[in-house]
Amino acid sequence: MDFVYLLVNSGEWEDMVIMLTEEDAIRASLKYNNRRVEIFMKSDKLGYVPTYDYYENGKLVEPL
Repeated sequence: MDFVYLLVNSGEWEDMVIMLTEEDAIRASLKYNNRRVEIFMKSDKLGYVPTYDYYENGKLVEPL
């Protein structure tokens, strides 16, 4: 699994949801269109690290 996705509801851990497929991430970003789904990439040394890209309202946002 090269990527995992995190639906950010608020700053509270219990409100966050992890998704394992891009399709689920896009669907969640459409369903909860006022929230974003952060994308994390697998790292050889550290597990998963943030890419700083995210899905918002079904669209990929690449800020860097």
